Amino acid sequence: MDTLEFTKELAARKGISEQSAYRYINSVMDTIRQILAEGDEVRIGSFGKFTVVTDLEGNKTAMLCSGKSLRQALTAGEGIV
Repeated sequence: MDTLEFTKELAARKGISEQSAYRYINSVMDTIRQILAEGDEVRIGSFGKFTVVTDLEGNKTAMLCSGKSLRQALTAGEGIV
């Protein structure tokens, strides 16, 4: 699922306009990006934790370590966490 498809899905599930959904998604992603760039981690409830990891060459990348509830839902094949 790409950003456009995700935007449409969010709008449909929450009964909001696609434009509002797009703004919400971008706002959340920008905030996470800024916090990670500042060197902090972001924990989102049972969804998981975003952290920055550095490889042997010094390159940094974001990583999501999924939370227990998300892992259980994925294992069980559930759609809603």
